[in-house]
Amino acid sequence: MRSKHTIFAAALSALALLHSSAVLTQPAEASASDTLVYLHSIEPKSLYQWWTQAEYPRRQILDSLVYLDEQQQLRPWLAKSWKQDGTVWTFVLRDDVVFTDGSKLDAATVAKNFDFWLKLSTSVPDSFFKEAKVVDANTVEFHTTVPQPWLADLLSSTAFGINSAPSLDRDLKEIGENPIGSGPFTLKEWKRGEEMVLQRNDAYQWGPEGTHGGPAYLKTVHWKFVPDANARWLALEKGQADLVYDPPSVKWQQAQGQYLTSQQLAPGRNQALSLNVEAGPFTDKRVRQAFAYASNREQIVKSVFRGAVPYEGNGAYSKTTQDYLNLDAAYPYDPAKAMALLEEAGYQKTNADGYRVGPDDKVLEVVFPLYPTVVNAEGVIAAQALQAELKKVGIKLNTFVLTQTELAAGRYTKADEYDIVQGYWSWYAPTVLSINYRPAGDNTSTATIYARQQLHQFSAAQGEPNPHNRVRSNDWELQNAIIAAHEQTDPAARKQQLQAIQQHISDDALALGFYGSAYNLAGQNNLTGLQHNIYGPQFYTLKKN
Repeated sequence: MRSKHTIFAAALSALALLHSSAVLTQPAEASASDTLVYLHSIEPKSLYQWWTQAEYPRRQILDSLVYLDEQQQLRPWLAKSWKQDGTVWTFVLRDDVVFTDGSKLDAATVAKNFDFWLKLSTSVPDSFFKEAKVVDANTVEFHTTVPQPWLADLLSSTAFGINSAPSLDRDLKEIGENPIGSGPFTLKEWKRGEEMVLQRNDAYQWGPEGTHGGPAYLKTVHWKFVPDANARWLALEKGQADLVYDPPSVKWQQAQGQYLTSQQLAPGRNQALSLNVEAGPFTDKRVRQAFAYASNREQIVKSVFRGAVPYEGNGAYSKTTQDYLNLDAAYPYDPAKAMALLEEAGYQKTNADGYRVGPDDKVLEVVFPLYPTVVNAEGVIAAQALQAELKKVGIKLNTFVLTQTELAAGRYTKADEYDIVQGYWSWYAPTVLSINYRPAGDNTSTATIYARQQLHQFSAAQGEPNPHNRVRSNDWELQNAIIAAHEQTDPAARKQQLQAIQQHISDDALALGFYGSAYNLAGQNNLTGLQHNIYGPQFYTLKKN
Protein backbone atom coordinates (compact mmCIF):
# COMPACT_ATOMS: atom_id res chain seq x y z
CA MET A 1 0.00 0.00 0.00
CA ARG A 2 1.30 3.45 -0.85
CA SER A 3 1.79 5.91 2.01
CA LYS A 4 -0.05 9.24 2.19
CA HIS A 5 3.28 10.93 1.38
CA THR A 6 3.71 8.90 -1.82
CA ILE A 7 0.15 9.70 -2.83
CA PHE A 8 0.73 13.37 -2.05
CA ALA A 9 3.89 13.49 -4.15
CA ALA A 10 2.07 11.99 -7.12
CA ALA A 11 -0.82 14.42 -6.72
CA LEU A 12 1.59 17.32 -6.43
CA SER A 13 3.26 16.32 -9.69
CA ALA A 14 -0.10 16.07 -11.44
CA LEU A 15 -1.14 19.48 -10.19
CA ALA A 16 2.16 20.93 -11.34
CA LEU A 17 1.58 19.60 -14.84
CA LEU A 18 -1.96 20.99 -14.95
CA HIS A 19 -0.78 24.37 -13.71
CA SER A 20 2.09 24.42 -16.21
CA SER A 21 -0.24 23.64 -19.11
CA ALA A 22 -2.56 26.46 -18.10
CA VAL A 23 0.28 28.95 -18.03
CA LEU A 24 1.70 27.91 -21.37
CA THR A 25 -1.61 28.11 -23.24
CA GLN A 26 -1.55 31.89 -22.80
CA PRO A 27 -0.36 33.99 -25.76
CA ALA A 28 3.43 33.88 -26.01
CA GLU A 29 5.30 37.17 -25.90
CA ALA A 30 8.74 35.70 -26.39
CA SER A 31 9.06 37.29 -29.84
CA ALA A 32 9.00 40.89 -28.60
CA SER A 33 12.53 42.33 -28.71
CA ASP A 34 12.15 44.31 -25.47
CA THR A 35 10.28 41.60 -23.53
CA LEU A 36 11.69 38.56 -21.76
CA VAL A 37 9.61 35.50 -20.95
CA TYR A 38 11.42 33.66 -18.17
CA LEU A 39 10.13 30.42 -16.63
CA HIS A 40 11.03 29.69 -13.02
CA SER A 41 10.05 26.75 -10.81
CA ILE A 42 9.02 27.95 -7.33
CA GLU A 43 6.85 30.91 -6.38
CA PRO A 44 7.64 32.44 -2.98
CA LYS A 45 4.82 33.58 -0.72
CA SER A 46 6.66 36.83 -0.09
CA LEU A 47 9.72 38.54 -1.54
CA TYR A 48 10.94 38.85 2.05
CA GLN A 49 11.14 35.23 2.93
CA TRP A 50 14.80 34.77 3.86
CA TRP A 51 15.23 32.38 0.97
CA THR A 52 16.96 32.30 -2.40
CA GLN A 53 13.67 31.70 -4.21
CA ALA A 54 12.50 35.10 -2.98
CA GLU A 55 15.87 36.67 -3.69
CA TYR A 56 15.93 35.73 -7.38
CA PRO A 57 13.17 38.17 -8.40
CA ARG A 58 14.17 40.67 -5.70
CA ARG A 59 17.60 40.97 -7.34
CA GLN A 60 15.95 42.66 -10.32
CA ILE A 61 14.34 45.30 -8.05
CA LEU A 62 16.92 46.08 -5.36
CA ASP A 63 20.53 47.21 -5.77
CA SER A 64 23.25 46.27 -3.30
CA LEU A 65 26.19 48.23 -1.94
CA VAL A 66 28.63 45.86 -3.64
CA TYR A 67 28.38 43.95 -6.91
CA LEU A 68 29.74 40.43 -7.47
CA ASP A 69 30.54 39.63 -11.08
CA GLU A 70 30.59 36.19 -12.72
CA GLN A 71 34.27 35.73 -11.83
CA GLN A 72 33.42 36.38 -8.15
CA GLN A 73 35.20 39.72 -8.17
CA LEU A 74 33.74 42.52 -6.03
CA ARG A 75 32.93 45.81 -7.77
CA PRO A 76 31.42 49.12 -6.63
CA TRP A 77 27.67 49.58 -6.94
CA LEU A 78 25.74 51.79 -4.53
CA ALA A 79 28.95 52.08 -2.54
CA LYS A 80 31.84 53.79 -4.32
CA SER A 81 34.44 52.36 -1.95
CA TRP A 82 34.83 50.39 1.29
CA LYS A 83 37.50 49.41 3.79
CA GLN A 84 37.86 47.28 6.91
CA ASP A 85 39.52 48.21 10.18
CA GLY A 86 39.08 45.33 12.60
CA THR A 87 35.40 45.13 13.52
CA VAL A 88 34.48 48.28 11.56
CA TRP A 89 33.72 48.44 7.85
CA THR A 90 33.30 51.88 6.28
CA PHE A 91 31.31 52.42 3.07
CA VAL A 92 31.30 55.60 1.01
CA LEU A 93 28.07 55.89 -0.98
CA ARG A 94 27.12 57.35 -4.33
CA ASP A 95 25.24 60.65 -4.05
CA ASP A 96 23.09 60.36 -7.20
CA VAL A 97 20.90 57.33 -6.45
CA VAL A 98 17.13 57.80 -6.35
CA PHE A 99 14.65 55.09 -5.32
CA THR A 100 11.54 54.50 -7.37
CA ASP A 101 9.42 56.20 -4.70
CA GLY A 102 11.46 59.40 -5.18
CA SER A 103 13.53 59.16 -1.98
CA LYS A 104 17.32 59.40 -2.16
CA LEU A 105 20.05 57.05 -1.04
CA ASP A 106 22.03 58.27 1.97
CA ALA A 107 23.83 56.80 4.98
CA ALA A 108 20.71 56.95 7.15
CA THR A 109 18.85 54.81 4.59
CA VAL A 110 21.59 52.19 4.62
CA ALA A 111 21.66 52.14 8.44
CA LYS A 112 17.88 51.68 8.50
CA ASN A 113 18.24 48.70 6.14
CA PHE A 114 20.90 47.21 8.43
CA ASP A 115 18.44 47.31 11.35
CA PHE A 116 15.82 45.72 9.10
CA TRP A 117 18.13 42.81 8.23
CA LEU A 118 18.80 42.13 11.90
CA LYS A 119 15.06 41.67 12.47
CA LEU A 120 14.55 39.27 9.62
CA SER A 121 16.71 36.24 10.40
CA THR A 122 19.02 34.78 13.00
CA SER A 123 21.46 34.13 10.14
CA VAL A 124 22.39 37.84 10.12
CA PRO A 125 23.72 38.05 13.70
CA ASP A 126 25.23 34.61 13.11
CA SER A 127 27.41 36.36 10.54
CA PHE A 128 28.51 38.66 13.37
CA PHE A 129 26.55 41.78 12.30
CA LYS A 130 26.19 44.15 15.25
CA GLU A 131 25.11 47.70 14.34
CA ALA A 132 25.32 50.46 11.73
CA LYS A 133 26.40 54.05 12.42
CA VAL A 134 25.97 57.12 10.24
CA VAL A 135 29.23 59.06 9.83
CA ASP A 136 27.93 61.71 7.43
CA ALA A 137 25.35 61.95 4.64
CA ASN A 138 27.26 59.60 2.34
CA THR A 139 29.37 57.54 4.76
CA VAL A 140 28.15 54.67 6.90
CA GLU A 141 29.95 52.25 9.25
CA PHE A 142 28.98 48.62 9.78
CA HIS A 143 30.20 47.23 13.10
CA THR A 144 30.61 43.50 13.69
CA THR A 145 30.99 41.52 16.91
CA VAL A 146 34.22 39.89 15.68
CA PRO A 147 36.37 40.81 12.68
CA GLN A 148 34.34 39.77 9.64
CA PRO A 149 36.73 39.48 6.65
CA TRP A 150 33.89 38.66 4.25
CA LEU A 151 31.39 41.42 5.06
CA ALA A 152 31.72 43.04 1.62
CA ASP A 153 31.25 39.62 -0.02
CA LEU A 154 28.04 39.09 1.96
CA LEU A 155 26.71 42.53 1.10
CA SER A 156 26.82 41.66 -2.61
CA SER A 157 23.92 39.25 -1.98
CA THR A 158 20.31 40.15 -2.69
CA ALA A 159 19.68 39.27 0.95
CA PHE A 160 21.27 42.65 1.63
CA GLY A 161 19.65 44.64 -1.17
CA ILE A 162 18.84 48.23 -0.20
CA ASN A 163 15.21 49.27 0.22
CA SER A 164 14.04 52.89 0.26
CA ALA A 165 13.80 54.31 3.79
CA PRO A 166 10.06 55.17 3.67
CA SER A 167 9.17 51.71 2.33
CA LEU A 168 10.63 50.04 5.43
CA ASP A 169 7.97 51.70 7.61
CA ARG A 170 5.35 49.40 6.12
CA ASP A 171 4.15 46.06 7.45
CA LEU A 172 6.47 43.19 6.53
CA LYS A 173 3.73 41.65 4.40
CA GLU A 174 3.49 44.85 2.36
CA ILE A 175 7.27 45.03 2.01
CA GLY A 176 7.28 41.46 0.75
CA GLU A 177 4.49 42.06 -1.73
CA ASN A 178 6.07 45.15 -3.28
CA PRO A 179 9.67 45.98 -2.29
CA ILE A 180 10.77 49.48 -3.25
CA GLY A 181 14.35 49.69 -4.45
CA SER A 182 16.57 51.69 -6.76
CA GLY A 183 17.06 48.79 -9.17
CA PRO A 184 16.72 48.51 -12.94
CA PHE A 185 13.18 47.06 -12.66
CA THR A 186 10.07 47.59 -10.57
CA LEU A 187 7.38 45.07 -9.69
CA LYS A 188 4.45 46.17 -11.85
CA GLU A 189 2.12 43.28 -11.08
CA TRP A 190 2.09 39.97 -9.21
CA LYS A 191 -0.46 37.51 -10.56
CA ARG A 192 -0.41 34.91 -7.81
CA GLY A 193 0.06 31.40 -9.09
CA GLU A 194 1.06 32.64 -12.52
CA GLU A 195 3.72 35.33 -12.88
CA MET A 196 5.40 38.52 -11.74
CA VAL A 197 5.58 41.31 -14.29
CA LEU A 198 8.70 43.45 -13.97
CA GLN A 199 8.86 46.85 -15.67
CA ARG A 200 11.97 48.85 -16.59
CA ASN A 201 13.01 51.75 -14.35
CA ASP A 202 13.69 54.35 -17.05
CA ALA A 203 15.42 56.67 -14.55
CA TYR A 204 18.12 54.11 -13.73
CA GLN A 205 21.65 55.54 -14.08
CA TRP A 206 23.78 53.73 -11.47
CA GLY A 207 24.44 50.25 -12.78
CA PRO A 208 27.39 48.47 -11.15
CA GLU A 209 30.94 49.12 -12.26
CA GLY A 210 31.70 47.32 -15.51
CA THR A 211 28.15 47.59 -16.92
CA HIS A 212 26.57 50.15 -19.26
CA GLY A 213 25.24 52.04 -16.24
CA GLY A 214 21.94 53.32 -17.68
CA PRO A 215 18.45 51.80 -17.95
CA ALA A 216 18.02 48.09 -18.67
CA TYR A 217 17.79 47.03 -22.31
CA LEU A 218 14.61 45.05 -21.65
CA LYS A 219 11.38 46.92 -21.03
CA THR A 220 9.37 44.07 -19.52
CA VAL A 221 10.14 40.74 -17.86
CA HIS A 222 7.40 38.12 -17.49
CA TRP A 223 8.71 36.02 -14.58
CA LYS A 224 6.43 32.99 -14.90
CA PHE A 225 6.08 30.19 -12.36
CA VAL A 226 6.02 26.77 -14.04
CA PRO A 227 6.74 24.04 -11.45
CA ASP A 228 7.25 21.17 -13.88
CA ALA A 229 10.74 21.02 -15.44
CA ASN A 230 9.51 19.14 -18.52
CA ALA A 231 6.89 21.83 -19.17
CA ARG A 232 9.55 24.53 -18.93
CA TRP A 233 11.73 22.64 -21.42
CA LEU A 234 8.83 22.16 -23.83
CA ALA A 235 8.09 25.90 -23.73
CA LEU A 236 11.73 26.62 -24.61
CA GLU A 237 11.61 24.20 -27.53
CA LYS A 238 8.38 25.72 -28.83
CA GLY A 239 9.72 29.27 -28.57
CA GLN A 240 7.17 30.20 -25.91
CA ALA A 241 9.95 31.04 -23.47
CA ASP A 242 13.18 32.96 -23.89
CA LEU A 243 14.94 31.54 -20.82
CA VAL A 244 14.17 28.71 -18.41
CA TYR A 245 15.48 27.77 -14.98
CA ASP A 246 16.48 24.23 -14.01
CA PRO A 247 15.76 22.27 -17.20
CA PRO A 248 15.45 18.47 -16.78
CA SER A 249 18.85 16.88 -16.18
CA VAL A 250 18.22 14.42 -19.00
CA LYS A 251 18.07 17.43 -21.37
CA TRP A 252 21.12 19.29 -20.06
CA GLN A 253 23.64 17.81 -22.50
CA GLN A 254 21.29 18.55 -25.39
CA ALA A 255 20.76 22.08 -24.10
CA GLN A 256 24.50 22.74 -24.06
CA GLY A 257 24.72 21.91 -27.76
CA GLN A 258 21.53 23.63 -28.84
CA TYR A 259 20.87 26.65 -26.59
CA LEU A 260 22.55 29.36 -24.55
CA THR A 261 23.35 27.70 -21.22
CA SER A 262 24.85 28.84 -17.94
CA GLN A 263 25.55 27.09 -14.65
CA GLN A 264 26.53 28.52 -11.29
CA LEU A 265 26.91 26.72 -7.96
CA ALA A 266 25.47 28.54 -4.98
CA PRO A 267 27.85 29.63 -2.21
CA GLY A 268 27.53 28.59 1.42
CA ARG A 269 26.45 24.98 1.86
CA ASN A 270 25.47 22.67 -0.99
CA GLN A 271 22.60 20.18 -0.96
CA ALA A 272 23.82 18.34 2.12
CA LEU A 273 22.46 15.76 4.55
CA SER A 274 22.44 17.03 8.14
CA LEU A 275 22.37 14.16 10.64
CA ASN A 276 20.54 14.72 13.94
CA VAL A 277 23.05 14.02 16.73
CA GLU A 278 20.68 14.90 19.59
CA ALA A 279 18.21 12.01 19.36
CA GLY A 280 17.77 8.77 17.43
CA PRO A 281 20.29 6.40 15.84
CA PHE A 282 22.70 9.12 14.73
CA THR A 283 23.69 9.96 18.28
CA ASP A 284 26.21 7.16 17.68
CA LYS A 285 29.09 8.33 15.47
CA ARG A 286 29.61 4.77 14.19
CA VAL A 287 26.06 4.69 12.80
CA ARG A 288 26.58 8.07 11.12
CA GLN A 289 29.78 6.83 9.52
CA ALA A 290 28.14 3.57 8.47
CA PHE A 291 25.42 5.59 6.75
CA ALA A 292 28.12 7.57 4.93
CA TYR A 293 29.95 4.48 3.67
CA ALA A 294 26.74 2.69 2.64
CA SER A 295 24.93 5.53 0.88
CA ASN A 296 26.80 5.39 -2.46
CA ARG A 297 26.02 9.10 -2.94
CA GLU A 298 28.47 9.81 -5.76
CA GLN A 299 27.06 7.08 -8.00
CA ILE A 300 23.50 8.16 -7.24
CA VAL A 301 24.27 11.73 -8.28
CA LYS A 302 25.87 10.55 -11.53
CA SER A 303 22.91 8.32 -12.34
CA VAL A 304 20.12 10.74 -11.43
CA PHE A 305 21.53 14.08 -12.61
CA ARG A 306 23.52 12.80 -15.64
CA GLY A 307 26.20 15.43 -15.41
CA ALA A 308 23.81 18.38 -14.99
CA VAL A 309 24.63 18.68 -11.27
CA PRO A 310 27.98 17.70 -9.70
CA TYR A 311 28.56 15.40 -6.77
CA GLU A 312 29.69 17.21 -3.63
CA GLY A 313 31.37 15.36 -0.77
CA ASN A 314 31.69 18.32 1.59
CA GLY A 315 28.63 18.54 3.82
CA ALA A 316 29.54 21.90 5.34
CA TYR A 317 30.69 23.96 2.39
CA SER A 318 30.08 24.70 -1.27
CA LYS A 319 32.88 24.86 -3.84
CA THR A 320 32.10 28.56 -4.36
CA THR A 321 32.71 29.48 -0.71
CA GLN A 322 36.00 30.96 0.45
CA ASP A 323 38.63 28.49 1.75
CA TYR A 324 36.74 25.42 0.55
CA LEU A 325 38.18 21.95 1.23
CA ASN A 326 37.58 19.22 -1.36
CA LEU A 327 36.19 16.18 0.47
CA ASP A 328 34.89 14.23 -2.51
CA ALA A 329 37.14 11.30 -1.58
CA ALA A 330 35.76 11.09 1.97
CA TYR A 331 33.57 8.04 2.68
CA PRO A 332 33.92 6.08 -0.57
CA TYR A 333 31.23 3.48 -1.13
CA ASP A 334 32.16 0.58 1.16
CA PRO A 335 29.21 -1.54 2.34
CA ALA A 336 31.49 -4.02 4.11
CA LYS A 337 32.96 -1.25 6.25
CA ALA A 338 29.45 0.08 6.90
CA MET A 339 28.24 -3.32 8.12
CA ALA A 340 31.28 -3.70 10.39
CA LEU A 341 30.56 -0.31 11.98
CA LEU A 342 26.89 -1.20 12.48
CA GLU A 343 27.81 -4.46 14.17
CA GLU A 344 30.27 -2.62 16.39
CA ALA A 345 27.44 -0.22 17.32
CA GLY A 346 25.29 -3.17 18.47
CA TYR A 347 23.21 -3.82 15.34
CA GLN A 348 24.32 -7.43 14.89
CA LYS A 349 21.01 -9.07 14.03
CA THR A 350 18.62 -8.65 11.10
CA ASN A 351 14.88 -9.28 10.98
CA ALA A 352 12.87 -11.17 8.36
CA ASP A 353 12.77 -8.07 6.13
CA GLY A 354 16.56 -7.76 6.15
CA TYR A 355 16.71 -4.72 8.43
CA ARG A 356 19.10 -4.53 11.34
CA VAL A 357 17.78 -4.55 14.89
CA GLY A 358 19.52 -3.50 18.07
CA PRO A 359 19.76 -5.25 21.42
CA ASP A 360 16.29 -3.86 22.18
CA ASP A 361 14.96 -5.53 19.00
CA LYS A 362 14.07 -2.16 17.51
CA VAL A 363 14.63 -1.77 13.77
CA LEU A 364 17.42 0.59 12.72
CA GLU A 365 15.12 3.13 11.07
CA VAL A 366 16.14 6.57 9.82
CA VAL A 367 13.44 9.22 9.29
CA PHE A 368 14.19 11.46 6.32
CA PRO A 369 11.46 14.02 5.49
CA LEU A 370 11.91 15.94 2.24
CA TYR A 371 11.00 19.60 1.86
CA PRO A 372 9.26 20.19 -1.52
CA THR A 373 10.51 23.79 -1.52
CA VAL A 374 14.12 22.60 -1.21
CA VAL A 375 14.35 19.31 -3.12
CA ASN A 376 13.08 19.13 -6.71
CA ALA A 377 11.61 16.06 -8.43
CA GLU A 378 15.06 14.72 -9.32
CA GLY A 379 16.16 15.25 -5.72
CA VAL A 380 13.27 13.07 -4.59
CA ILE A 381 14.48 10.34 -6.95
CA ALA A 382 17.98 10.67 -5.49
CA ALA A 383 16.58 10.25 -1.97
CA GLN A 384 14.68 7.14 -3.06
CA ALA A 385 17.93 5.77 -4.50
CA LEU A 386 19.55 6.32 -1.09
CA GLN A 387 16.75 4.24 0.39
CA ALA A 388 17.61 1.30 -1.88
CA GLU A 389 21.36 1.50 -1.20
CA LEU A 390 20.98 1.65 2.56
CA LYS A 391 18.69 -1.37 2.64
CA LYS A 392 21.63 -3.43 1.36
CA VAL A 393 23.38 -2.99 4.73
CA GLY A 394 20.18 -3.26 6.77
CA ILE A 395 19.31 0.41 7.37
CA LYS A 396 15.64 1.25 6.88
CA LEU A 397 15.41 4.72 5.38
CA ASN A 398 11.92 6.17 5.70
CA THR A 399 11.83 9.06 3.23
CA PHE A 400 8.75 11.04 2.19
CA VAL A 401 7.73 14.46 0.90
CA LEU A 402 6.17 16.76 3.47
CA THR A 403 2.71 18.13 2.77
CA GLN A 404 1.92 21.84 2.90
CA THR A 405 -0.06 21.22 6.09
CA GLU A 406 2.95 19.58 7.74
CA LEU A 407 5.22 22.41 6.59
CA ALA A 408 2.88 25.05 8.01
CA ALA A 409 2.63 23.19 11.31
CA GLY A 410 6.41 22.87 11.66
CA ARG A 411 6.25 19.06 11.64
CA TYR A 412 9.47 17.05 11.64
CA THR A 413 11.51 19.82 13.23
CA LYS A 414 11.73 18.54 16.81
CA ALA A 415 14.67 16.39 17.88
CA ASP A 416 12.61 13.20 18.15
CA GLU A 417 10.78 13.67 14.84
CA TYR A 418 13.55 13.39 12.25
CA ASP A 419 17.02 11.93 11.72
CA ILE A 420 18.09 13.65 8.49
CA VAL A 421 17.35 16.99 6.90
CA GLN A 422 18.47 17.74 3.36
CA GLY A 423 19.02 21.35 2.41
CA TYR A 424 21.30 24.08 1.15
CA TRP A 425 22.15 27.50 2.55
CA SER A 426 23.19 30.23 0.12
CA TRP A 427 25.65 32.47 1.95
CA TYR A 428 28.82 33.92 0.45
CA ALA A 429 31.07 33.63 3.52
CA PRO A 430 32.48 30.95 5.84
CA THR A 431 30.10 32.25 8.50
CA VAL A 432 27.66 29.75 7.01
CA LEU A 433 29.39 27.47 9.54
CA SER A 434 28.13 29.58 12.44
CA ILE A 435 24.64 29.67 10.92
CA ASN A 436 24.49 25.88 10.65
CA TYR A 437 26.37 24.76 13.78
CA ARG A 438 25.96 27.38 16.52
CA PRO A 439 24.29 25.70 19.50
CA ALA A 440 20.89 27.19 20.22
CA GLY A 441 20.12 29.36 23.22
CA ASP A 442 17.13 28.96 25.51
CA ASN A 443 14.55 29.53 22.80
CA THR A 444 14.54 26.36 20.71
CA SER A 445 11.04 26.72 19.27
CA THR A 446 10.36 24.69 16.15
CA ALA A 447 10.53 26.20 12.68
CA THR A 448 10.79 25.11 9.10
CA ILE A 449 14.21 24.53 7.57
CA TYR A 450 14.52 28.23 6.75
CA ALA A 451 12.84 29.50 9.92
CA ARG A 452 10.53 31.49 7.69
CA GLN A 453 9.04 34.41 9.54
CA GLN A 454 5.30 34.95 9.66
CA LEU A 455 4.44 37.31 6.84
CA HIS A 456 3.14 39.96 9.25
CA GLN A 457 5.95 39.65 11.79
CA PHE A 458 9.67 39.99 12.27
CA SER A 459 11.65 37.20 13.89
CA ALA A 460 12.29 37.42 17.62
CA ALA A 461 15.87 37.29 18.88
CA GLN A 462 15.04 36.41 22.51
CA GLY A 463 16.86 33.32 23.67
CA GLU A 464 19.14 33.28 20.60
CA PRO A 465 17.34 30.44 18.80
CA ASN A 466 19.07 28.69 15.93
CA PRO A 467 16.58 26.75 13.80
CA HIS A 468 19.25 26.48 11.09
CA ASN A 469 21.30 24.08 13.26
CA ARG A 470 19.60 21.00 11.83
CA VAL A 471 22.44 18.77 13.03
CA ARG A 472 21.38 19.94 16.49
CA SER A 473 25.02 20.31 17.44
CA ASN A 474 25.69 21.40 20.99
CA ASP A 475 29.44 21.59 20.45
CA TRP A 476 30.64 24.97 21.72
CA GLU A 477 34.24 24.02 20.95
CA LEU A 478 33.27 23.84 17.29
CA GLN A 479 31.54 27.22 17.46
CA ASN A 480 34.51 28.78 19.24
CA ALA A 481 36.80 27.43 16.51
CA ILE A 482 34.59 29.12 13.90
CA ILE A 483 34.85 32.42 15.76
CA ALA A 484 38.61 32.01 16.20
CA ALA A 485 39.02 31.55 12.44
CA HIS A 486 37.28 34.89 11.88
CA GLU A 487 39.52 36.57 14.42
CA GLN A 488 42.62 35.25 12.66
CA THR A 489 44.21 38.09 10.67
CA ASP A 490 46.65 35.98 8.65
CA PRO A 491 44.81 34.66 5.55
CA ALA A 492 46.93 31.50 5.24
CA ALA A 493 46.42 30.59 8.90
CA ARG A 494 42.71 31.41 8.63
CA LYS A 495 42.36 29.08 5.64
CA GLN A 496 44.07 26.30 7.57
CA GLN A 497 41.69 26.78 10.50
CA LEU A 498 38.58 26.81 8.32
CA GLN A 499 39.66 23.71 6.43
CA ALA A 500 40.33 21.92 9.72
CA ILE A 501 36.73 22.72 10.75
CA GLN A 502 35.38 21.29 7.48
CA GLN A 503 37.51 18.18 8.00
CA HIS A 504 36.19 17.79 11.57
CA ILE A 505 32.55 18.02 10.40
CA SER A 506 33.30 15.32 7.81
CA ASP A 507 35.27 13.05 10.16
CA ASP A 508 32.46 13.19 12.73
CA ALA A 509 29.89 12.65 9.95
CA LEU A 510 27.78 15.53 11.27
CA ALA A 511 26.75 16.43 7.73
CA LEU A 512 27.41 14.63 4.48
CA GLY A 513 27.72 16.25 1.09
CA PHE A 514 25.32 15.07 -1.59
CA TYR A 515 25.19 17.31 -4.68
CA GLY A 516 25.82 20.90 -5.64
CA SER A 517 23.13 23.54 -5.31
CA ALA A 518 23.21 24.35 -9.02
CA TYR A 519 21.59 27.21 -10.90
CA ASN A 520 21.16 25.86 -14.43
CA LEU A 521 19.77 28.14 -17.14
CA ALA A 522 18.92 27.41 -20.78
CA GLY A 523 17.86 30.11 -23.20
CA GLN A 524 17.34 31.05 -26.81
CA ASN A 525 20.45 31.85 -28.81
CA ASN A 526 19.32 35.40 -29.56
CA LEU A 527 20.02 36.38 -25.94
CA THR A 528 23.24 38.23 -25.10
CA GLY A 529 24.56 39.94 -22.00
CA LEU A 530 23.10 37.55 -19.42
CA GLN A 531 24.53 38.26 -15.98
CA HIS A 532 24.60 35.07 -13.97
CA ASN A 533 26.66 34.92 -10.81
CA ILE A 534 26.59 32.54 -7.84
CA TYR A 535 23.38 34.19 -6.55
CA GLY A 536 21.41 33.56 -9.73
CA PRO A 537 20.46 35.51 -12.86
CA GLN A 538 20.21 39.27 -13.22
CA PHE A 539 18.48 40.67 -16.30
CA TYR A 540 19.84 44.22 -16.22
CA THR A 541 22.30 43.85 -19.14
CA LEU A 542 20.35 41.20 -21.05
CA LYS A 543 19.49 41.88 -24.71
CA LYS A 544 17.38 40.10 -27.31
CA ASN A 545 18.92 40.37 -30.75
